[in-house]
Amino acid sequence: MSEMSGIYRATYLLLVLIASWLELGLENSLSQECEPIADQNVASEPLRAMRAAMLGESEMTQPRLEALKSEGFNTLVFQLHEVGVSDVKRLRYHLSLARHYGFEIGFWVEVARCKPIADLHPEWMASLQTHDEWRRYYPKSPSTKPNEVTKTYPWVPILSKETFEAQSKRVLDLLDQLPRAEYIFLNDLQGAPSACGCGNDLCRWTSDYGDRRTTIPIGEEAAAKFVLRIQDAFKLSEVIPIWTTECEERDGHPSGQCAGVGCFNGICWKSYNRQLTPLSLNCGRIGVLTLQNTFQRALPANSSMNSWLEYAISTFQTVPEKYGGEAIPPRRLITVIEGWGTSKERIDEQLKANAEVGTNGYIIAYEEIDQSWLPKVVKWK
Repeated sequence: MSEMSGIYRATYLLLVLIASWLELGLENSLSQECEPIADQNVASEPLRAMRAAMLGESEMTQPRLEALKSEGFNTLVFQLHEVGVSDVKRLRYHLSLARHYGFEIGFWVEVARCKPIADLHPEWMASLQTHDEWRRYYPKSPSTKPNEVTKTYPWVPILSKETFEAQSKRVLDLLDQLPRAEYIFLNDLQGAPSACGCGNDLCRWTSDYGDRRTTIPIGEEAAAKFVLRIQDAFKLSEVIPIWTTECEERDGHPSGQCAGVGCFNGICWKSYNRQLTPLSLNCGRIGVLTLQNTFQRALPANSSMNSWLEYAISTFQTVPEKYGGEAIPPRRLITVIEGWGTSKERIDEQLKANAEVGTNGYIIAYEEIDQSWLPKVVKWK
């Protein structure tokens, strides 16, 4: 990136942040009870389209970087795991190599799926309550006693007071160890997979859908406020939240991913929209997790679209409008494409669909983005 574009990016992000904080008066709200964020549309003309690749450590070689550069990639994304001193040293070497080839840098931080916090505070994990359809995948999972609840290990969403504070501290501490990056991607700011207990990994609207609570829930502005907190600490980086779409109508069929539970026409998309709206009003760009194989997605039979990626992007226009919000145009979205274990032909198909939709770019994840979970029984009182 040229010197002038770097200055433009820094100025743009700083003005967005200042405007957000002056308008919203959030200086002290995060340490108190979460309150609604005022409407403020910070979407402006998007920055240049992103052409990013997320690589595993073994792929960080000079020939690989040279090939990516020749293919038109402009950004390398590094998935940050819990890092020690030796990890930081090795990562710094890879960062310098990426800079040598002229790439911008992005750090990918997994938020909700967090083994260290889940192991330390199992009571903070999201739970599986109300519906038991998830048991079809885990038939040997034990039944719970009155003082127990089944949790989704190792998912610790930010939708409660305790987890919001713990997760924000973890993310800030992690990023503080590293050099500045142009982008910070925050993945999984929603609830956990199978949030209501239906078993569908795309049902993520909650962390405790039931009475057996072990945390204090906060408002549906949690994701927006989390992004603002990270952005405030790293003013010269663009913080981009990564969002996952909810279930589809066909999933409610008895043989579908929701196994007959009426998620699609229930609370799922309504709550989804209430969480997405404040995020959209305070973020210029949003990433969309379009992991077709991981989420077992295929294009609905009666769809007029050409790919599931196109369908997923279209929900950012149709869903907000359906529930009284404002559509988020494709030019503000960045798709995250599943590149690990995927053929080049399949990746090319996704890139073609992405270009036809007209998003602001893409991230091809050649390193796996783990979305798995396991049931774990925890005492709740």
